[in-house]
Amino acid sequence: MVQADEAPLEEQTEKKDSSSSISNSETSDKIAENFICIKEVRSISRAKALRLKVGDVIVGIEGKPFNGNVEELLDIFDEIDERKGALLTIWRDDVVFNLIILGPLGCVFELTKEDVTKKIHDIIPNIEFGDISEYVTFELLRNIRSECDVFDTRVSQLGIFLPPVWLIQNRLWEPLLATLAIYAITLSVHWALFIISSVLLALYFRKAQLVLLRSFSLNKEKEFWMIIAAKTMSDAQKIARLFSNRMTFKPDLIGPPPPAKIEPSKKKKNRKSSIPRM
Repeated sequence: MVQADEAPLEEQTEKKDSSSSISNSETSDKIAENFICIKEVRSISRAKALRLKVGDVIVGIEGKPFNGNVEELLDIFDEIDERKGALLTIWRDDVVFNLIILGPLGCVFELTKEDVTKKIHDIIPNIEFGDISEYVTFELLRNIRSECDVFDTRVSQLGIFLPPVWLIQNRLWEPLLATLAIYAITLSVHWALFIISSVLLALYFRKAQLVLLRSFSLNKEKEFWMIIAAKTMSDAQKIARLFSNRMTFKPDLIGPPPPAKIEPSKKKKNRKSSIPRM
């Protein structure tokens, strides 16, 4: 009788183990299908500086699709070389773009919902994942009229050795006049003073290029909008145009925006007078 009672207990234990293993596998499969999105952006963090938003979804890192859990993502962030950085691929409002990050973002993360997960799985085969060495960081500033400035954050050698040419290229007329005045005054005094001032200006423009571009763009009523990583300036403009098809650029490398659709005007119907005729 004892053996007969023991057999059913073993069978029940096996059923429980098998059912628990099935539920665990289903849970892990469900987590594997989801992506990780940003739930909260801290006020002082890399994510805030990179203009990341709540709802942005991480679909790839270091040039490969990422479909792991939050702990794995945080481990990858902790191992990033701050001198080299890592390429992060983001999905936002049906648009995919890249960022170069130098460490943890300082965000609170969560798994994506089913509808967002399905959308991303549909577009994952069409996403081009590249190597970080092919990408450059661009800053985008825009105003309410959808006029956008796109700045290459790399130091321009032209700005170091030929500041006037660089200033003309970027349409910075006030610093151009000041620079030419310094050249003219120092050259009229002594050639040695001209050389010293030229060297000092070269050192200044080596560090202040991006600051000058930002400040004059902000002075034109533009504000920081996005930071993205792209292979070329034209690619950066194309990504910006995906977010707003009315976006314009100077210089424009991708052509004017498509013409706005004009909706046909609705003719007003003649309303009958409510006053009865006499």
